[in-house]
Amino acid sequence: MMSCASVSVNNIQPSSMHPTKLPERIYVEKVEAPTLHFQVNRKGKELVKLIESERTQFADDLILRLNKHIAPAVLLEPGEKPPNGNFWLLKGSFESVQEGSRLLRAGIGLGLGKTKMETNIQLIDLSQQSDQPILLSIKTTGGSGIAPGAAAAFTPIGPFVLSNVLINAGGSVGGAMGSGVSIDRRRTAREIVATISEYCVQNGLVSKKRGLHPKRLGKIPQFLN
Repeated sequence: MMSCASVSVNNIQPSSMHPTKLPERIYVEKVEAPTLHFQVNRKGKELVKLIESERTQFADDLILRLNKHIAPAVLLEPGEKPPNGNFWLLKGSFESVQEGSRLLRAGIGLGLGKTKMETNIQLIDLSQQSDQPILLSIKTTGGSGIAPGAAAAFTPIGPFVLSNVLINAGGSVGGAMGSGVSIDRRRTAREIVATISEYCVQNGLVSKKRGLHPKRLGKIPQFLN
């Protein structure tokens, strides 16, 4: 069965630096989110409200996973400057957020009405007094809406009544209906943290047993034993 949502890392650029220990804390800055990067059915105050909600929830998603898999993480408040020391800073931007059409995802699916989310993220070392080198640059891309919708449940054998569609194709329809920006956001956070985890494993900061692997665009995901 095809997945109804998928987010991948399509560009990972580690620096030449090799940190020798995990940070005491990771500061997470709400990502930048220009309104022109949001293709959604909102305007004016409603659009501003939606964007701020996505920025806040994305930061919360990242902090939750960073706390679990890497190191203690906290939100960097607006206007607050992160301290120098054994700390990291995670920042970036929403490059594209497309809401798509829930109606098309539910009715037909198979890519029609799909959502899309792309981000550009940087992990920055705060141990330097003057310079703040980028440890890792990450770009992600993905979306929802690959699963077949209700229309795909009909076959040449004969029409199904609505109850049969809900029973026999409910999983696909439900997947298409439930897919959206919120799922893309959570999966994007997961892949970003998985990329940081892999970077930590490569530098001997996290054990292989504890480490995560991101899903790379066009490649089969790796899984640890």
